[in-house]
Amino acid sequence: MQYFFILGKNPILSKAEIDAVLKFESIKYKVLEFGEKVLVIETEKELDIDWLNNRLGGTVKIGKILDKIDSLENFEEKFFDLIKFGNGKVYFGFSLYQLEEVHLKKYQNKLLPVAMEIKRILREEKNINSRYVVSKELELSSVIVKKNKLLQNGVEICFIIKDKEILVGQTLAVQQFEEFGARDFTRPSRDQVSGMLPPKLARIMINLAQLKEDVQILDPFCGSGTILQEALILGYQNLIGSDKSEKAIKDTKENLNWLKEKYQLNTNNVQVFSLPVEQLNQKIKPNSIEAIITEPYLGPLIKGNENTRQIESIIKELELQYLKAFNEFQIILKNQGKIVIIFSIFKMKDYTKQLEIFDQIKKIGFNLINKEQLIYYRPNQHIWRDIIILEKV
Repeated sequence: MQYFFILGKNPILSKAEIDAVLKFESIKYKVLEFGEKVLVIETEKELDIDWLNNRLGGTVKIGKILDKIDSLENFEEKFFDLIKFGNGKVYFGFSLYQLEEVHLKKYQNKLLPVAMEIKRILREEKNINSRYVVSKELELSSVIVKKNKLLQNGVEICFIIKDKEILVGQTLAVQQFEEFGARDFTRPSRDQVSGMLPPKLARIMINLAQLKEDVQILDPFCGSGTILQEALILGYQNLIGSDKSEKAIKDTKENLNWLKEKYQLNTNNVQVFSLPVEQLNQKIKPNSIEAIITEPYLGPLIKGNENTRQIESIIKELELQYLKAFNEFQIILKNQGKIVIIFSIFKMKDYTKQLEIFDQIKKIGFNLINKEQLIYYRPNQHIWRDIIILEKV
């Protein structure tokens, strides 16, 4: 069986998360294609799409590859071979993605005649009313797919374009954007000053750690509690959140209480307290934590016009804080314990600067696990997030 994943805005990171989840679940698969927005894999067994969609944070759509075709001309004939409809109004839509450098616009122009012929056949030959769902973009967003009931009362066909063939896929699930949005924007406490970790990224970080649900996870810079929140939703219960800021702890407690009521979650094994990172061993036993997943302070607000001397000064201060934290992590983390942590990358117009402390971290007793750089960023941001995975040795 072949499946496709429409990846988020940081595709290498999205793919790394999918790899981590599938490997942790011992799902055998082979990567067939990997492009800017699309990952195609082949599996021996059928995937539980709903479970996978509920688990992942960096995937926009998941679907099944139905066929391969040479062109879009006369696709309406193939459409009715692939898709079966029942009674009632039918909703359908098309999305275009590329795996190689091709001109998608020329394919887009061919879709309207196909769609009109499908509507005609549905109306005249099958006596079924239909609606063709379109977008200004080349692909339908997950919002459009869900709002127009394409998964319940119709179908979205994704055409994944290569140079000499087209993969035809049917979307089976779209990201839970409403749930992620609610946990980001409607929870009671948000701190825009100290920075906000997106729930989707928190979810990705947890998945990258590849942890069993009974392990104890620590977030020593918990802020508003986003990582704890996503961990609870994924089924982890043995959680510790700490932060030197009393306000952050207050925000975390308020958000967790809100989450508990909203999702009916058990928070009895969640500990939250205020403590600087260098004093964690006062509350946490040595060699007792199985995983640390966290986003520390990434630096002050950057306007983009700072000179290299200013940025290097910020980096030196951050490096001292990070190394102080890693010395404490070495005490409280179990052997082979995992750390998933975010480092700052300062992306200026004319130069890029980042922390250079991996040699010191290795001497403290940690090995770097991820073989490729996993970056999370949004357009026009000057501080990018570099997701680092380490293991205590």
